[in-house]
Amino acid sequence: MGRKPTVTPAEVAIYAEYMVTQAELAEILGLAPSTVSEMLAKPAYREAWDRARSSTRFKLRKAQIESALKGDKTAQIWTGKQYLDQRDSPREVDIKSDVQVTYIARWGGTPTGELPPVEEIDLIEGEVEDG
Repeated sequence: MGRKPTVTPAEVAIYAEYMVTQAELAEILGLAPSTVSEMLAKPAYREAWDRARSSTRFKLRKAQIESALKGDKTAQIWTGKQYLDQRDSPREVDIKSDVQVTYIARWGGTPTGELPPVEEIDLIEGEVEDG
């Protein structure tokens, strides 16, 4: 790590096409992260880096849209959200209900099948593990 860059902008572009981070580029090239930052501050290197990453983003977007147009349901949902302002319907979540459901799932509820009183729920909150 820390050697002077003998890397060309074209070589930087090759790695940038694979969307490596600057930290990963430093590791791959055996350079200090600060050296990579200095290198990418130079116009020729920055242009090669930005152009290669933009090209990959375009190719990915194109592939996703082509998949959607060919009938891939997941790709259709993704592209609809990205480009057509489509959204999932937001669900309102009642926190108390979630705790009560956890209580019933873990302890089987009350003998009458009713939800436990709020005081009992407060006693078990610390015992419920986050999933």
